Amino acid sequence: MASNPFFESELFNELNDALKHSSRFTATYRIAAGDYAEAKKIARGIAVEQTVECPDELFVNTWIEDTVIGQIEDLKKANPGSYYAIISYSPDTVQGEMTELMNMLFGNTSLQPGIRLMSFELPDSMYRHYPGPKFGRQGIRKLCGIEKGPILMSALKPLGRSAKDFGETAYKLALGGCPLIKDDHSLFNQSYAPFKDRVKACVDSVNNANAKTGGRSLYIANCTADSMEFLERAVTAQELGAGGIMAAPGLLGLSIIRELSSAPDFHLPIFLHPCFSGPLVLSADSGISPFCCYGQFSRLAGADAAIFTSFGGRFPFTEEVCRKICDGTETEMGGLRSIFPVPSGGMKWQLFKKMVQVYGPDAIFLVGGALLTESDDLTANMHFYFEKLNEAVNKSVSYTHLTLPTTSRV
Repeated sequence: MASNPFFESELFNELNDALKHSSRFTATYRIAAGDYAEAKKIARGIAVEQTVECPDELFVNTWIEDTVIGQIEDLKKANPGSYYAIISYSPDTVQGEMTELMNMLFGNTSLQPGIRLMSFELPDSMYRHYPGPKFGRQGIRKLCGIEKGPILMSALKPLGRSAKDFGETAYKLALGGCPLIKDDHSLFNQSYAPFKDRVKACVDSVNNANAKTGGRSLYIANCTADSMEFLERAVTAQELGAGGIMAAPGLLGLSIIRELSSAPDFHLPIFLHPCFSGPLVLSADSGISPFCCYGQFSRLAGADAAIFTSFGGRFPFTEEVCRKICDGTETEMGGLRSIFPVPSGGMKWQLFKKMVQVYGPDAIFLVGGALLTESDDLTANMHFYFEKLNEAVNKSVSYTHLTLPTTSRV
């Protein structure tokens, strides 16, 4: 099915304005259908399946039909062979539960071929249940001391090294001025680098480097774990002095991330990793749009940055898809803060010029293996990568907060 720039269409703009004044929440679906009649039948099926999931005889001519059943608000042709259906739902069907909201948006329907969840809209009244990101873009900038321009991030690799080894790598990266240093997503609690040992080693190393340079590098601990252990590791990371935490919602689910982000005693930025989300986003005809998955859902859960695989690397997202993800990180959502898009997955300095053109100044560039292997001197590698990033933005801003006097810092 061909791609259609739905979020730039007159239909989307009209509906977006109308839905802001509605008391119901809505979902936009792209439906594979040969004609309007077929599309309407499928849309009606979605409205019933997503709510009551039962034969018509059980709800026709009752208050359930008028209130609980999803209502088709609009149905218009997209590309040849596809239609956009806008379906609204009553907030009473989900109350304040994020898990039930996601189920209502795309529960059983996600099992049907030819239907894709493109986006959703909530009325302002529902956002009282979703405080959203605590930091967002500006909060992260303040933490790492970079007022404007793209921010560099690197990763601690490979799995199999000791906690001490990771600490040494973190020290060298921080010594070179790396603003954000994260665990690789595969680092959990393995015997050769136990979680607490690794976090303590990396926190101490980054602090030592910052003390030496005057920098403000942050270490981001991967806290993804089984069930409630995730929350325990996040709290432990905060107690040990980590600068942020990373979590994989494809493995954990989003509701537990919302629980952490909204906790009054948790005060670290949350970075989301996309592992295990491929089945949700890669099909052109079904699943969830990356705009919705990495943009809207991440913000609703309270994340501050969303990592995704970028064009130009070893994964299949196109430049257009990546632009849509960025749109999702900043589209209006009841006043929720915009979050950082974090393109990754085989990034290298040779891509910086194009990345700056596509992502603009409000992005975090995650460069792992290419930066770590540029030479044997990780600190020199960081300086080299800063130089290349500065060249890509025409040296208008310097992003290393160590040596170049033109750096814009909070």
